[in-house]
Amino acid sequence: MSPPPTSYPTTVSAAVKVKRRSSYDVLQGIAGPESNLPLPKRDGPDENGHSIQEGVPVSFSLVSTSPPLFKRASSPTRTLSRIPVASVGNARALVDEGQPPTQRPSPSKLASPMSPALDPDTSQTSLSASLLSPPSPSPNRRLSLTPGGTTKVLADLQTGVVNARNALENTKSQLKLSQRSVAQLTRLTEDLKEGRERLRLENEGLNNVVARKERLLQEVLERARKAEAEAATLKSQLKTETSTAKKSVQEMKAALAESTALSQKSEREYITLRDSIKGLVESWKADTSRLREEMSKREEKLKAEAEAMGKKYRLLLEQVRSAEGGRAEVKKLRELDKKTADDVEQAWKDEIAQMKEQVEKSSKESQTAAATAE
Repeated sequence: MSPPPTSYPTTVSAAVKVKRRSSYDVLQGIAGPESNLPLPKRDGPDENGHSIQEGVPVSFSLVSTSPPLFKRASSPTRTLSRIPVASVGNARALVDEGQPPTQRPSPSKLASPMSPALDPDTSQTSLSASLLSPPSPSPNRRLSLTPGGTTKVLADLQTGVVNARNALENTKSQLKLSQRSVAQLTRLTEDLKEGRERLRLENEGLNNVVARKERLLQEVLERARKAEAEAATLKSQLKTETSTAKKSVQEMKAALAESTALSQKSEREYITLRDSIKGLVESWKADTSRLREEMSKREEKLKAEAEAMGKKYRLLLEQVRSAEGGRAEVKKLRELDKKTADDVEQAWKDEIAQMKEQVEKSSKESQTAAATAE
């Protein structure tokens, strides 16, 4: 937790009490010994050799910026209760009796603006001592019982009363200002304590966050180490797989070259086979056309022979009819002719069936070769 800032407004003066204390002691008692607040403290006099006392108003006519020529003696007529003793008859004569004729202070004994004459405690003590001490007889001073200077004394006393009232008002205003400043500093102290507590909690939270971040960092480092180990293994696997892939690529290139050569060879064989099939188809077509021509010629020949046989048969039948006598011979001839015709017909049928089978077989082979060529 960082210390509190060192610049705060410190326009505070302590109130006038019976036992006077400095503002530093008052603020130190309020803030406590553990506080780190910067409290104002004047240790030495100013550059002119004078020191400013706390709680004493400085706006009086008695305090002057120029060095005084002489110091006015404290009047024994001012008591602790501020009641003028000069209101009693012959008080001036009673007071002046026993004093030296003239009291001129030396320059070395001139009072400073913050001399003990302005201190209420010391002035009251000196006044009480002067009132209680018996007057010393003075043979050089003539006793005067006439109240000639009463008016001047009363005017001085009234001026002193006014100055005292002004000093009292100034003291009251300074007391109120001091109380407000003390309250403000108290609130500021409470705020600083709350801020310190809040900062302590924030510091604890930040410490927890830092611890959590450290744990996360340790986990990240462990993961990074594992990742580095995995990366090393993956690199080795990559090397082995790269070598195997190169070998397989080379083998595939060799196989591709072989397959390319084989495909080219197959293309050449296909071209030759296609050309041969085309020639075979053309030859089969020529053979089938020639076979069809031969079949047509044979059919015509068979028709001519059948017609000749029919003519012969009709001629024979006419001869049989004409020659009834040779029926037996005709019957034999008829049977022979019938048998011969049946044999011839059967032979022609067998030959036609064989030729038909050959034509169908050759046509099927030509169709298969044409489909293969396409």
